[in-house]
Amino acid sequence: MADNKDLKKVHFVGVGGTGTGTLAVAMAHSGYIVSGSDGALYEPMKSVLADANVEVFEGFKAENLEKVDPDVVVIGNVIRRDNAEAVAWIRSGKYFISFPEAVRRFVIQNRLSVVCAGTHGKTTTTSWIAFLLHELGHDPSYLVGGVPVDLPSGAALNSGQVFVGEGDEYDSAFFDKGPKFLHYHPSIVVLSNIEFDHADIYRDLAHVQSSFEKLVALLPGNGLCIARHEDPVVQKVLALSQCPVQTFGTTEGATWRVGKTVHSEKGVEFELFHKRRSVGMFQSSMFGDHNILNIVSGIAVASNLGDTTDRIRAIVPKFNGCKRRQQILLDSPVVLVDDFAHHPTEVKATLTAVRNRFPSRKIWAFFEPRSATARRGTHQELYPDAFGTADIVALSEPYRKEDLASTQRFSSGDLASSLKQMRKTAETFPTVDAIVDYYKERSEPGDVLVVMSNGEFGKIQQKLLQLFN
Repeated sequence: MADNKDLKKVHFVGVGGTGTGTLAVAMAHSGYIVSGSDGALYEPMKSVLADANVEVFEGFKAENLEKVDPDVVVIGNVIRRDNAEAVAWIRSGKYFISFPEAVRRFVIQNRLSVVCAGTHGKTTTTSWIAFLLHELGHDPSYLVGGVPVDLPSGAALNSGQVFVGEGDEYDSAFFDKGPKFLHYHPSIVVLSNIEFDHADIYRDLAHVQSSFEKLVALLPGNGLCIARHEDPVVQKVLALSQCPVQTFGTTEGATWRVGKTVHSEKGVEFELFHKRRSVGMFQSSMFGDHNILNIVSGIAVASNLGDTTDRIRAIVPKFNGCKRRQQILLDSPVVLVDDFAHHPTEVKATLTAVRNRFPSRKIWAFFEPRSATARRGTHQELYPDAFGTADIVALSEPYRKEDLASTQRFSSGDLASSLKQMRKTAETFPTVDAIVDYYKERSEPGDVLVVMSNGEFGKIQQKLLQLFN
């Protein structure tokens, strides 16, 4: 294995991804000579890479080997085993590694590693803990699988002795089918929840659970697992821990327990108990019970690193989350919320949070079944309840539905029918423009529009914004 000091020139195959792109930029800012290749690049990543002086080649081609001579090649997890450039690099004998292995080697190194894991909430939790530790003076290195509002980028290599990383259970590369988070050598794991997701690589919930069991098993005896108290699958996984465990939640028995909670259009205020002792009230501009728990898990991390709750309390209101995670794009004459929700648990959490914040307003839900799980029929029966707090639901057809057999794919029509039986207004549309036209004919001041997709959704956010320009 090559020594890090000999790896100064790095080439990314698949540099346009959220994770690979942010890592490439962070490494370029830290003095590495970075290049990469990908398909057609889009904004903002195209400009972000250019501003960091990352040389980018458009298209995956064997000829790219003649343009750069890297010390190491990082192959992203979206790259298939028949990718012409990846095959050429491997055959060349050049040293190559997966993206998560690059994170371990270049970012984590010997730092204390805080890994934020779970089916939902990883990106927000990672952003929050990285921001919190930054504000507290720890100068952490970090890697976030999204775009933090309060940090200069999604990844950074800093001088502090702590790393905060988003622990993804998705596979690492075509040559390493294990979960990414197994590369991150955790000292502290934050485990928010465990549900069946990523139906393209996991067979069932038991298969998902087995990956998290491996993660917890990596924790050393002097490590720490901070985990959701009320999640039954999480509790099963915790039984295998060889290190101390602290829990967070809303019910008695949790080490860190949320007490009285008040929601308003300005955000949320909540009381926090530690081992049955109140540590006072906290205020946040975030909204939703799930975000309160994300915040509490970060409070637990910082407290265990020696920071006082009084110092932490002053920082909580400063945190504004991540783009595309309940991000408010417009607040008048309507409210437009952009969210990454795609799993039914996420959809329900987002819409419940919106309803708590805007209890008397009409809520529109715009949903694109796009993720590998959402566009399959895996959770078809769970979605009607997930949309229960919305007034009007506008659905697109599943993304690239022709790639799946009719017996496998999610049915937007069936969901609309189920919602109508619940006395909801729900329709399915063939195009995004048709959805926007439908809304335009029925729009009213004060509406709350919630866009939910883990992808582009035909740029529906921009098209809705244009109605009010």
